[in-house]
Amino acid sequence: MSSSGPDRPHTDQSRPGGGLRARSAVGVMWTAGQIWASRALSAAAFVVVGRQLEPSAFGLVALATGIIAVLTIISDSGLATYVIRRPVVDERTRSTAFWTSLGLSIALAGALAACAPLLADAYDQPELVPVLLWLSLNLLLAGANSLPNALMRRELRFKALAARATAATLVGSVTAIVAALAGAGVWSLVAQVLVGSLTNTVMLWCAVSWRPHLSFDRRQAREMLAFGSKLLGIDLLMQARDRGEEFVLAGIASATVLGYWTVGTRLVKLVQDTGSSVISSVATPTFSKIQDDLPRMSRAYETAMAASGALIFPAMLFLAATSTDLVPWLLGEQWAVTGSIAQVTAVTAAIGVFSYFDRTVFVAVGKLRPELLLVLGIVVSHLAVVVLAASHGLFALAVALLVRQAATFPVRQIVLHRAVGIPYRCLLRSARVLLAAVVMAGIVLAVLHLLTTDVRWVRVAVSAGVAGVVYPGLLLLFARPVAREFTVDVRNIVSRRRARSTAGSDQEVPASPVP
Repeated sequence: MSSSGPDRPHTDQSRPGGGLRARSAVGVMWTAGQIWASRALSAAAFVVVGRQLEPSAFGLVALATGIIAVLTIISDSGLATYVIRRPVVDERTRSTAFWTSLGLSIALAGALAACAPLLADAYDQPELVPVLLWLSLNLLLAGANSLPNALMRRELRFKALAARATAATLVGSVTAIVAALAGAGVWSLVAQVLVGSLTNTVMLWCAVSWRPHLSFDRRQAREMLAFGSKLLGIDLLMQARDRGEEFVLAGIASATVLGYWTVGTRLVKLVQDTGSSVISSVATPTFSKIQDDLPRMSRAYETAMAASGALIFPAMLFLAATSTDLVPWLLGEQWAVTGSIAQVTAVTAAIGVFSYFDRTVFVAVGKLRPELLLVLGIVVSHLAVVVLAASHGLFALAVALLVRQAATFPVRQIVLHRAVGIPYRCLLRSARVLLAAVVMAGIVLAVLHLLTTDVRWVRVAVSAGVAGVVYPGLLLLFARPVAREFTVDVRNIVSRRRARSTAGSDQEVPASPVP
């Protein structure tokens, strides 16, 4: 099945780089470049700012951005996904989706501004009020850029998205660094969020020629919200899972404790997002185009998970092996206590690779009820673990969440198999990749044990060199098909670009005519 729509040039499956797989591979390439560049910039800003700010500043902004993230999910209400997966999207649909999302964002921003003092009192953090008031502007920006982002993803215009997101991250990161060095404190983190979001919104609207019309279809808006209601429930539950420990720690401890947890998990999340977002951002529109072909869907699911594993497994297990040296080397000795938290969190994130694309598959085939029930069970268990373990210290909390992740992983696979029909054998490739990464981590730990120096940067550098040398060979040894597919995809990308250059058509199709 070709991924090109009626208003896009037909792509001959026989041409070099033709077909959905090749176009998805190109999308992965551009998305990977954008995300790696963005995360590198974010990491650089994190390192510089982390050396300037106190833990309480990180905790305060983590709490505020957690609240904003939940409200942003509500403002979208699954509207972007509705537009991406709908076979035909006309002008009325686009305008209805835009005005619905923007209206929800305005209402939620106003509600947050009104409730900010109450939230600050609930958490006994008076400094939270101005932070929430300023970050509420991010809700308006999210509502404004949701539809153009969805239109570009629908058209698989990942190159354009990549360039704009990278530029926005650069501007936001530079703003944070300059503000932190100037002594702005917590406001350097607030400025990073707002300036980055504003830059991204402006550039997105410059990238699409479509503009909203004064048309609104109430019936279709109800249809969108009905579709999005189940998706919204899932997304809110996912936020409760991902942000639960932040809200609980802020409530039962303090912003300082939350700050230590935030820093201890931040490096892991940066690396995790770098790998998972590369594939998952391309997977949603790609899976939607093959939603009626279960064998093809299964192969795509297997390939996406193995590709994510090839990126995430070695990165996470390298972090697990080196975090006690890496974290204090990057951020300063005052953060050394968070190294052990990062170790455990990295292992938890590695196990999470096996669950990256469950939701994408459920959404693509329109089976949201099983995903809703599954996520509900996971969230309940997650929050129970957080409440029970948080009072025993941050390391105990990290270990408890690792146990929870390991226990729920098989359940997700069983539900996916029974509800959709994805075979269990799709896990085998990823398991082989994991084995290669585990052996690599074991070798790194052995080398660290043998090193006689206590100089942290030397230990990290030697570990990185060893990992970089041994992992490719181990991947070929244990997961040769994954390495071979990666090589083929790279060749297809090169062939596709050469063919376009020869034809003089190395241009992206304009975004306005969306079928």
